[in-house]
Amino acid sequence: MNGVSEFDGYAADYDATVQAAIGASGETVEYFARLKAQLARAAAPDALRVLDFGCGVGNVCRALSAEFPRARITGCDPSAESIASAIRRSRPEIDFAVSDDRRIPFADGAFDLVVAACVFHHIDERQRSRWVAEVARVLRPGGRVAFFEHNPLNPLTRRVVRRVPFDAGVVLLNRAYARNLLERAGFTVRGSRYYFFFPRFLSLLRALEPLLGWIPLGGQYYVIGERAS
Repeated sequence: MNGVSEFDGYAADYDATVQAAIGASGETVEYFARLKAQLARAAAPDALRVLDFGCGVGNVCRALSAEFPRARITGCDPSAESIASAIRRSRPEIDFAVSDDRRIPFADGAFDLVVAACVFHHIDERQRSRWVAEVARVLRPGGRVAFFEHNPLNPLTRRVVRRVPFDAGVVLLNRAYARNLLERAGFTVRGSRYYFFFPRFLSLLRALEPLLGWIPLGGQYYVIGERAS
């Protein structure tokens, strides 16, 4: 992964920085973390060992803990300052670890579910296949990855990304690329759709989102991959 020192520098005000960028959505950083956790739970409802890969300051970890009350939640990130912030802000039942630029610091088959929440656009393109292989390594056979990314086809998403300082210069991944990335690592794609079509003032329309998931206009998308048994 790259930008470790940069994320260290943003750990203290990460939420405020992102919130300033997403304000037009009418939603909060916590809302988007909960939404990802809910979608991840729908993909692997029985998971008991869950890893948040690239967890940052732990927002998605805390949301996963609420959605998976029987599971052990673990987060890892290369930013030591982000991990320190995550530990301070989270319940002791959530485990955190600082990772390095070589491997995910856990044993083979250690998890039932790995969540990668808008992480891979921060990974150098030449290193992405290696990190997807690492995700596969730490998943048990039949385990799943929930791969979330920003949708580069949505102009409002691109505007948000331009307003986030630590996203400067990133190239967003389109959904076809993400699917191919997982498939080349041996994953079987079990689901994929776009989501977050409506800002808060149109939230009554969100019940329609499952019907719209094929339309490439949602603010983000996810791909669910299953490791071969």
